[in-house]
Amino acid sequence: MKITAYFVTFIFLLSFPSFGFAKDELVMHKEVMYWTNTALNGDSACFQLIFIEVGRDVPDMRKEKCGYTDGKFSLTLAGPPGTTVTFFGKYGFKKGNGFLTIKKTDDQMLWLLDLTAFPAGQWFTSEANDDSGAFEAFYNASPIFEQSVSSIKWGDHIQ
Repeated sequence: MKITAYFVTFIFLLSFPSFGFAKDELVMHKEVMYWTNTALNGDSACFQLIFIEVGRDVPDMRKEKCGYTDGKFSLTLAGPPGTTVTFFGKYGFKKGNGFLTIKKTDDQMLWLLDLTAFPAGQWFTSEANDDSGAFEAFYNASPIFEQSVSSIKWGDHIQ
């Protein structure tokens, strides 16, 4: 039941951003998948949220909380329209293992549960809905990208 308590806490924080989040911030959560080594060995998942201020580049995700935990990321992104961030599948902002660029197009908080749910090699546009703000995304696909996010860079520099 530990998982349920942490999930409820995560949902609560997402529902009330002023309690847990800065105004302009990326918040990532790493979910352990049942087929990973961590899950098969009976180890517990990392239940800590990873807070990254808008503008703080992260060349090596292993230095962040849960950096060595196997799993895939979900995220929320708060910031003004035009806030742009790229997730790389290799350390040091290298594109060799895929990348995903997200650009906010409104003031609402953006929430993504699946970082690979986009068509590869083209820009994708999503309108705002009850759960998430509007955004554009460009996904350069790579095998297991959602498990390989290794670095994060801010700004509009990927085409």
